[in-house]
Amino acid sequence: MEIAGIGRVVFWEGGSLWLALITGTISRHSHHALQLCLPLETTAQFQAAEDGDWITCTGALITPDAPHAFRAPGKVVANILFEPESAVGRTLLARCTHPGINMLDASYVAPLAAPIAAAYFGGADDDELRDLAQRTIAAAGGVSLRPASVDHRIIQAIAEIRERIDEPIVLSALARRAGLSPGRFRHLFVAETGVSLRAFVLWERLNRALSIGFSGGSWTDAAHAANFADSAHLTRTCRRMFGLAPSTARVEELERRQIA
Repeated sequence: MEIAGIGRVVFWEGGSLWLALITGTISRHSHHALQLCLPLETTAQFQAAEDGDWITCTGALITPDAPHAFRAPGKVVANILFEPESAVGRTLLARCTHPGINMLDASYVAPLAAPIAAAYFGGADDDELRDLAQRTIAAAGGVSLRPASVDHRIIQAIAEIRERIDEPIVLSALARRAGLSPGRFRHLFVAETGVSLRAFVLWERLNRALSIGFSGGSWTDAAHAANFADSAHLTRTCRRMFGLAPSTARVEELERRQIA
């Protein structure tokens, strides 16, 4: 199978950062996530309609469930994917002028891409990249990052979810242990995390599975460790959320080089 990119992937609840040297074309796909594309070296190209023209851009914001193909041969690109239901997701989605690929001006992209490029080519670790990606989408939306203080009942629920990510997660059971009704727990979870419980659990499952697979584990073991039925189920979910199969990305440290 053709490798579409080589680079780094980091995850957090409700989002992920894919930093890669693009080596192939990411074929036509769509995903639930809202996507902020920030080329770190010159430009990238998108194709909206099947067999349509390739459009060159300095950056783009792609709305959920919008079919598109992507390429940037030989260039490093940062793609940040995040929940459209989150606070920053709703803000940025409201700014899109139309469904699909919304091109971004270079003057808007440059201050967002520059810190990521400096961190990445400077050898930043995953924690630094994760924090920077979250700050980047907050800056893109003109919103503040959510406060660090989270309701202790939600903190406990998140810890339980992560501990039992290889098992079915039942909302009513989490609510009961938090001393809340299912409806109140659902509302509080969204208020405190910015995403729905279902979306949070899905991101956590993908996080666990892809972390295992990208670290050298088999995709079957990775799927089972995150409660996917099998590797095919994991692949389908990854395609839906990120637009590619796990096996088409190779995660490794890129040789540091100057930005073109």
